[in-house]
Amino acid sequence: MPKGRSYTDVIKQELDLLSWIAEQEKKAPRRRPARTGKAPAAGTLFAKRNKLIGIREGALRLVHIIITYKKTTTGETKKYVVDPYSYRYRRLKVGRRKMLYAWDTKDRHTKSFALRNIQKVALTDRKFRPKWPVEII
Repeated sequence: MPKGRSYTDVIKQELDLLSWIAEQEKKAPRRRPARTGKAPAAGTLFAKRNKLIGIREGALRLVHIIITYKKTTTGETKKYVVDPYSYRYRRLKVGRRKMLYAWDTKDRHTKSFALRNIQKVALTDRKFRPKWPVEII
């Protein structure tokens, strides 16, 4: 503390400074975070985990699942009602891709779905009798 000044003078000066800062904060424009109301992006860990959990639940309960799937070749989005059976890795020219193999109830044959293209998974109440051992645990 400089000589010749009392503690009360210093405290008053500090309080004046704090009140000035409070006034400036009130004048400052407020920014609010953007609320989009959308689900997390399909590439996030949260979305991937929810898909895998939904598929696993369907396999454990032996119920049909509804998959919303986006085809990479045509870009169209379709819904499939399937019985989940297993995951397999498919070898590509560069790397590999994790695939879900499931029985399509409408077309009555086995289909493979790239996990990265599955957008949504929903469980149904309808049970199925497995044709092969269900490998998803």
